[in-house]
Amino acid sequence: MQSRRVLTHPALARQRFRQIAELPEPMLDLVEASLVIALEEDPALDMDRYLGQVNEWSGAVRDRLEGSRDIERIVESINHLLFHEEGFHGEEENYYDPRSALVSEMLDRHAGLPITLSILYLEICRRVGMDAAGVSLPGRFLVKFSGAFGQIVIDPFDGGRVLSTVEIQKLLDAVYGGGVRLREHHLRSFTAKQILARELAHLKSAYLAQHDLPRAAASMDRLLILDENDPYELRDRGAIAVQMHAYREAIECFERYLALMPHGDDHGRVREQIAYLRAWLDQN
Repeated sequence: MQSRRVLTHPALARQRFRQIAELPEPMLDLVEASLVIALEEDPALDMDRYLGQVNEWSGAVRDRLEGSRDIERIVESINHLLFHEEGFHGEEENYYDPRSALVSEMLDRHAGLPITLSILYLEICRRVGMDAAGVSLPGRFLVKFSGAFGQIVIDPFDGGRVLSTVEIQKLLDAVYGGGVRLREHHLRSFTAKQILARELAHLKSAYLAQHDLPRAAASMDRLLILDENDPYELRDRGAIAVQMHAYREAIECFERYLALMPHGDDHGRVREQIAYLRAWLDQN
């Protein structure tokens, strides 16, 4: 409990997120990292309670497996616990509410977006010793198992349903109107950090939609912790800094963007923006 009380100041939550981001992929706990994101939003968040619950569910699945490595039994055990016993389900009604992208909210309501439900599914898999990966399709996040049995794709947003190739194609058709055929790259595995980036990108968009610039900026800052050399995130962060009248910070972001994208189409406009901000600072 003491560790939870230490992580009460937003700066300490940010420091913990940075520490988690530096961990090797196999050691990175997606639920913990997501809870630390929520902790910065809500310093009173009881992380231990949430982590204890996920560990309890994982222990229940492990007991039911009795050491079995059969993929069908693993999927059935996780699905039965999460979707039948605990009643987790997909919910898109509050898609643009930033809280919908927080794992803590999903754990409280037993309902969430594809990304948050997949994070829970993936972490239970990791805790029971089963390798699984996240898969990002437009508008949907899935969980994939690969091995001697081939490849199995699960949709946690739809009660853990096992998807056939035809059903995955239908998900693409719903977005592209049949104009894109399913290819191997659509089912590429996402790393843990890429999954966190997907979660943070949703938070960023949701906060921008609400014109909550400080929280949108915080989401971008965490995205830059995951990849400090993302030029487009640096450019976006600079634009937000301008709106927040943090002009020196904006200049720094824009200059880093130009260094990474010296031949970008907006190179001239960004240089003009830097010159304008420097002139304003010199006069004030």
